Amino acid sequence: MRSYDTVRTRLVAARPYREVTPAGMTLGILTGIVLTVSFTYTGLVIGFVVPASAVAAILGWGLLRGVLRRGTIIENNINQTVAAAISCSCGGVIFTVPVLMLLGQPVPYGVLSGATIVGAALGVLFILPLRRQMIELDRLRFPTGTAVAQILRSPGAGLRKSALLGAGVIASAALSSLIGLPRLWPALPQLLPETVDLGRLLGLPGYMSHVWALSALSLGAGFLSGRAGLVVLLGGVLANWLLSPVLVHLRWAPPDGTVLFREINRPLGIGMLLGGALVGVAMAVPLLRGALAGLGRRGGGTSDELGLRSFVGAGLVGLLALWGLAQVGSAGLPPGQAALVALVGVVYIALSGIIIAQCTGLTDWSPMSGMALIAVSLIMLLSGHHVAVSVACGAACCVAMGQAADMMTDLKTGHLVGTRPRLQQLAQLSVAWMGPPVALGTLHLVARAYGLGTDRVPAPQAQALQAAMLGLLGGQAPVDRYLAGALLGGLLTAALGGGLGVMVGLSMYIPFQYILPYGLGCLLAMWAERRLGGRWCQDTGLPLAAGLIVGDSLAGVTLALLQVGRGLGAVVP
Repeated sequence: MRSYDTVRTRLVAARPYREVTPAGMTLGILTGIVLTVSFTYTGLVIGFVVPASAVAAILGWGLLRGVLRRGTIIENNINQTVAAAISCSCGGVIFTVPVLMLLGQPVPYGVLSGATIVGAALGVLFILPLRRQMIELDRLRFPTGTAVAQILRSPGAGLRKSALLGAGVIASAALSSLIGLPRLWPALPQLLPETVDLGRLLGLPGYMSHVWALSALSLGAGFLSGRAGLVVLLGGVLANWLLSPVLVHLRWAPPDGTVLFREINRPLGIGMLLGGALVGVAMAVPLLRGALAGLGRRGGGTSDELGLRSFVGAGLVGLLALWGLAQVGSAGLPPGQAALVALVGVVYIALSGIIIAQCTGLTDWSPMSGMALIAVSLIMLLSGHHVAVSVACGAACCVAMGQAADMMTDLKTGHLVGTRPRLQQLAQLSVAWMGPPVALGTLHLVARAYGLGTDRVPAPQAQALQAAMLGLLGGQAPVDRYLAGALLGGLLTAALGGGLGVMVGLSMYIPFQYILPYGLGCLLAMWAERRLGGRWCQDTGLPLAAGLIVGDSLAGVTLALLQVGRGLGAVVP
């Protein structure tokens, strides 16, 4: 009997540890598609997206251990890597593509799909050779990657977290349905309003906005951000409750909240976004120089990362692809000009991806929206103000930045839990192309159902890009307010770091009705951490908050599908 047990133990030990498996890959793909739909809607509403890795890891334990009764830590890491690789492209799509709809331009979905898929591939390929430099030599923190590693190391707690996440999904989906279904079927009673105007109840003047959206996703996003998210609330409070009253009392602006937002707060916010992003990039230049030097030293690469030749090869393939897409999308752009656009796009993708990955590694903050705005503006100048080509190349750059930051974050997680880097890299490369088409399809559905730039779906990042593009196209751009905001945003980032200028600027042009519940979520997270402890926040608060985001957004997309199916949607290009 002992001999049998000894042989059996040796056979079990000799089996390969489960890592890249059909179950893990399939689960990652399905989870990634669902989260892409969810976070595309979320970003169109509140102006930014949240990381998908933690949500995917929690769901992974619930399904791998709870349903399939198997699953290893590194198998679940592949699952969350795949899910995050698919969903991280949605930020690049929603920051850029909606501007075509806001400008009334045709939306070339074929060219946009091709450009964003190329951007996704280049974002991964350009950052892979720098894994060892950033993670093993520079030892960047990557706070999200480190937190996900803690989730992966607790498979038992993961089952409970999955149940809590499911409860959050059900609760927020029910709330969103109660608000949205009466618009589809007027016979249903309107039990809950979309917004609550506390300012009117308190007798505040109209230019001091105090309207709260009943938005579970904003509340959940704020809880996930915690103390760090208070900067966003601060920017909204300064713009709406301090700057607006001062300007009105000095008679420098009319007592009209809409005019104040459009003419003062939004231009200042856009300027702060640009100024903060530029200063953040300048502060990252020393790290960029070290990363590129390390890339050159590695030459042909190692078994765990690609080398300089692969880096250059990816650049040449990307150059040809973007050149072809620029010619197709422009219908007449001269070949030489298209080549210049493609060359600048590829160089920008390579450098911005490294910068964004480094910023994410240091603080979990990245100036991606500001970098995207810079990319689109630069391509517009080079292409002779060709809007479609500029947006397509800008979307490719933005998707690439997201992929670069996500790949390095996931490699940090893999480094902590023992995943083989090459397998993790191949897993992300094999699925990165899936995210852009799903995000574009979701964007089209939401735009048809609700329109863009509305109270329901404000698409604030695209509105900021629209304002900048109209200025470049010859409109009356408020240059003085852009410059004042850029100076203030640059000073904030230089003095306090952490992308403060970008975050405050972002909150100045996001509708305040979504910032208020977001800020409440931040305050609730701080209260919970103080009263209930950090462990409670990680084990209970985090999955519940993630469920609020996913449930609210999926209900919104489902209602959009029903609305379009009944012929009640808005008209989009």
